Amino acid sequence: MVERVRSNQTGIQNKKFRPEQVKEALTDPQLYCYMLIQICTTLPTSGLGAFANIIVKGFDFTTLQTQLLAMVLGAYIVIVLLSSTWIVKKTGQNLLVMGVFVIPSFAGTIVLMTVRNTSTATQAGLLFSYYIVLSFWAAQTLAMSMLSRNVGGQTKKSIVVAANFAAWAAGNAIGPQVFLAYDAPRYFIAFATHMGCYVLLVIVIVFLRWWLKRCNDRKDALAAAGVGEAHDEAYTHAFDDLTDRENPNFRYVY
Repeated sequence: MVERVRSNQTGIQNKKFRPEQVKEALTDPQLYCYMLIQICTTLPTSGLGAFANIIVKGFDFTTLQTQLLAMVLGAYIVIVLLSSTWIVKKTGQNLLVMGVFVIPSFAGTIVLMTVRNTSTATQAGLLFSYYIVLSFWAAQTLAMSMLSRNVGGQTKKSIVVAANFAAWAAGNAIGPQVFLAYDAPRYFIAFATHMGCYVLLVIVIVFLRWWLKRCNDRKDALAAAGVGEAHDEAYTHAFDDLTDRENPNFRYVY
C-alpha cells in the first residue's frame, strides 16, 4: 500500500516537526497562491449560497419555483465538478482548465449586473446566468487537488494546508457581508466584488502556472546536466520527508 504512493513523492505520515520546512513553506509562493485561490472562490460561493433563494426570487419567481430551481443549480454544480476533473484527467492541464471554467463566471456576472428583468425571456436569461456564475467552483476543487500533489514534506504540507483552511474560513466569513440590504434586489456591490475576485483568480492562475513550470524547467536542466537524483525513476528519496524543493526529482503538476 505504501509503495503505491511512492511516485507521488509527497511523503507519508511523519510526526517529526521540522522548523526548516516551516520557513520554506512561508517563503514558497505556492502557499500564497493557494490561499488567494481559496479566498477568491469561497468569498463568492458563501455569498451566493447564503443569498441564493433571495437572488433567484428577485427574478420574479414564486417561493415554490425558487425552491425547485435550486435543485437545478445543485445538478449544474455536480456537472461542473465532474466535467472539470474529467478534462484534467484527459489533458493533464490543471490550471488551464481552472482558467477556462472561470470564463462563464465572468459572463454570468456581467449579465446579472447589466440586464434588467423585463420579460419572460430576460427572466430565463438571468436565471441561466446565475447558474453559470457558479462555474468557478471547479477552480476551488482543482486547487485542493494540486496542493496535495505539489507540496512535499509533512511539516511543510501541514503549514500549507492550515494556511489554506484559514483562507477558506476567511472567504466564507466575508462572502455574505458584501450583500447589503440597501443594494437589493440586484446587489451591484456584491457582484462587483465577485468580479474583482474572478480577475484576481485569473492573475493567480497565470502566475502559478508560470512559477511551477519555471521550477520544473530548473529541475529538468539539472537532469539534463547529468544529475542522477534529478532523474530517478526508482524514486529513491520519495519517503525521506524531503520537501518539493529539497527533492531534485520532484516535479510539479500544473
